[in-house]
Amino acid sequence: MIQTLRQNELLARNNRLSLARPQHVCLEDSAKRLLKVTYVMTHVSICGGVKVIFEHANRLKERGWDVVIVSHFPKPDWYPIQVEYRQIPFGIELAQGVPICDVIVATYWDHIQACIETGIAPVVYFEQGDEHLFHIERLSAEMQLFVKKQMQLPAFIMTVSHQASSALEENFGRNSVVIPNAIDHGTFKQKDNTRDKTEDPYILMMGNENITFKGIPRIISAFKRVKSAYPNLRLYWINPKQPDNTWLNAVDQVYVNPPQTQIAELFQNAFMFVSASEFESFSLPVLEAMATGCPVVSTKNDGVMEYGIDRENIVFAEIGSEEDLVKKIFLLLENPELRQIITKNGLSVSQRYNWDASITNLMDYLTHVSEHKLVPIQEAEDWIINMDERNFIHSNDLIKFKNALLYAPDDYIYIPVIYDWVEQHPIARWELAASRKTPTNMRSLRIYTPSIGSNKTESMILGEGIQHVIEKKYEEALNCFIQEYATLPEEWKSACSKWIILCLIELGRDNDAIKVIKDALNAYEGFTDAYYLYFLLLNLHNMENEASNIHDVINMLGDSMGENEWFYDLETKLRKYTC
Repeated sequence: MIQTLRQNELLARNNRLSLARPQHVCLEDSAKRLLKVTYVMTHVSICGGVKVIFEHANRLKERGWDVVIVSHFPKPDWYPIQVEYRQIPFGIELAQGVPICDVIVATYWDHIQACIETGIAPVVYFEQGDEHLFHIERLSAEMQLFVKKQMQLPAFIMTVSHQASSALEENFGRNSVVIPNAIDHGTFKQKDNTRDKTEDPYILMMGNENITFKGIPRIISAFKRVKSAYPNLRLYWINPKQPDNTWLNAVDQVYVNPPQTQIAELFQNAFMFVSASEFESFSLPVLEAMATGCPVVSTKNDGVMEYGIDRENIVFAEIGSEEDLVKKIFLLLENPELRQIITKNGLSVSQRYNWDASITNLMDYLTHVSEHKLVPIQEAEDWIINMDERNFIHSNDLIKFKNALLYAPDDYIYIPVIYDWVEQHPIARWELAASRKTPTNMRSLRIYTPSIGSNKTESMILGEGIQHVIEKKYEEALNCFIQEYATLPEEWKSACSKWIILCLIELGRDNDAIKVIKDALNAYEGFTDAYYLYFLLLNLHNMENEASNIHDVINMLGDSMGENEWFYDLETKLRKYTC
C-alpha cells in the first residue's frame, strides 16, 4: 500500500513538470543569527544518508536554531531525533507540510519543484548521491527528463563530497557547495577492551538486498566461497528492513534497524566490514567502521575514494567483480600486518571528519542562503479570492496562502475547510479559495492551510444527507446517501461511503457497516476514514488485537487528504486510545 501511495505522489509530481520554474532570489539587507530550517524527507529508514540529515537537524538545534523535519512516515525510533518532527499524510503533497521558515532543505530530487512552489523560503537541494547522479542512463527516459528538470530549479545546491560535486557539474551543469559528512565520535569509537576477534569471527555487511547498487547478493556469494576455507567464519547483516526469506539462510545473523549504539558495537567486534556498492557520494558506514577500528574491504567507488587510500587505510576491490572481492577478503583474513596498518590509518583518517567543523560550515552556508528573498512570479491582484481570510485557523496559514498567490503556477488554489457536522469529529473538505482572473493552464493546487467553515449544508454535495445526520435522523440520512451514491462523480463516492458506514454504526447495524468498510477499502486504497470507522467498531466490540493493527495503519497513513472530504486531525482522536 505504502509503495503505491509513494508512486502516486511521484506520478503527480511528474505530471506537474510542465509547470516547473526555477526559483529566483535576490539578496536582502537584513540577516538573522538564529534561523528556522525545514528538512523535507522522502523516507526515514535506517541508512547513512538519512542519518546525516538527522545529525544536521539535532546539531543545528544544539547551536540554537529552530529545526523541523517533515516526512510522510512516522517518527523513527532507531535514531534519537531531538527536533520537531511532523508526519504529513500520504494524501497530500509532502512539501505542503513545510511550515513558515527561513530555509527549506529538499533532501531528494523528486520534491524540489514542490518545495519551490510553496513560496515559503529559499530552497536548498541537498544532494547525497544515488543512481540519478552517477548512472542516470539507467533510469527511464521519462525519469531522466524529470531529474534533469528538477536539477535546474533550485538556486542553491549543497552536497557531501567533492566527488558528488564534480558529478553535479559534469552531469547537470550545476555548481554546489561541499558540506563534508562526519561521524559521531562519541558513539563510533574504538573499544578499549575489544575481545579476541579470532573467537567466532564474523564479517559485517550493511544494506538492503533490493537496492541493487549496494551489492548485497555479491557479498553473500563471495562470503560463501571464503567460508569454504574458513568454516568458522560468520556473516552478520545490518538491514533497514526484514530481508526476504530467501536470503535469511545465507547469513548467520540479521539486525533490522538496530540503534546506533548497537551498530557501533557490531563494528567494534567484527573481523572486517565489507561494502560492495557500485556508487556512493560519501560512504558513511565505511568511515564509521574505520572509527571503531574495524578493517574495511570496499569497492572502489567515488564516495569511498573521498577519503580511502588502497592498502593504507582500506582495501579496495573492483566494482562488480565477485572474484576480486573474494581475493581482497582473503587478503585481509590472511595478512594480520596489513589489518593492523589499515586499522591504525583508518582510525586516523576518521578523526578528520568531525561534526563541529561540518556544522559550522553548514550554518555559514544556510545563513548565506537565508539572506536571499524570493522573487514573485505574479501578483496577489491576479487572483479572485473566494474565502474570508479571517477564517484561517492559524495566522501562519494565512501567510502560506498569501505566498501561494505569489508563487503558485496553477489557476486554482484549494484549501481545507473544516466543518463541525459530527460531534467531536470535525470533517474537512477541499474547497476553492482562489482562482486566477486570467486562467492560463486550468491546473489546480491543494495547499494545506486549514480554514473554518460555516457548517451550512445547503447546495453542498451530500448536503441533504449530512443535514439529516446533524439532526440525528440516521435512517433518513442513510437512505439519502444510498440513493445519491450511484449518481455521484467518482471522486465523491469514497466520502459517500464514509457517511453510509457512519449511519449504519449509529443505527446499530455493525455487520452491515463492516461489509461496507471492506468494500470501501477494496475500492479506495489507503482510505483512512474507513480504517478509522473500522477501528471504532473493533474497540466497541473489545477486539483489541485487531484494533491495534488498524491503529498502526491509520498512524502510517494519516488523514485521508487524498479524498475530497475526510475526518480532520485523526492523530488527536487516536491519542484517546491505548493500543
